[in-house]
Amino acid sequence: MSAQPDEFPSRLSHDEYFALEQSEDQRYEYHAGEVFAMAGGSESHALIAMNSGAALVNALREKPCRVYGSDMKLYLREFDLFCYPDIQVLCEQGRRHEQFVENPQLIVEVLSDSTESYDRGLKFEHYRSIGSLTYYLLIAQGRKHVELYERESTERWILTAPQDQVVFSGLHIRLDIEDIYRQVDFTAA
Repeated sequence: MSAQPDEFPSRLSHDEYFALEQSEDQRYEYHAGEVFAMAGGSESHALIAMNSGAALVNALREKPCRVYGSDMKLYLREFDLFCYPDIQVLCEQGRRHEQFVENPQLIVEVLSDSTESYDRGLKFEHYRSIGSLTYYLLIAQGRKHVELYERESTERWILTAPQDQVVFSGLHIRLDIEDIYRQVDFTAA
């Protein structure tokens, strides 16, 4: 989902931001007092996100982890940033609050033309600040293609582009790429 600047008279506090979202049928990203309206996604985006979340719920059902969809905010303290990942997985180090979570171990973003550079660039830079984050999965919508970034050390991430299965070795799970793309029509424009 893409964030577009919105006009507000001043910087908002966290409480004002939470109240704004509750009073409107709109989601916003929040960055140090500034808010940005979130755009809606395509049918392919929705299917891929739902399929990925369902596959993760199924794979993690015996593990002490929770899978959240794009309705749950993530807070990054270092940047005073609230955002909405498409999918996030919290395990032992995760912190849950009523309106947001912190410290996910895995984040999934479904790429679109309007968000790809942000998801690969500044957003990933922000996500790398999360000490608990081990996996960042990027999923293309226009073709069957996934990229998995796996943290090797504080400063080093390893990129793989699996063809059949995405392996999250630290979580002891794998996802079939066919399951991620179930019912997605690549011929639709």
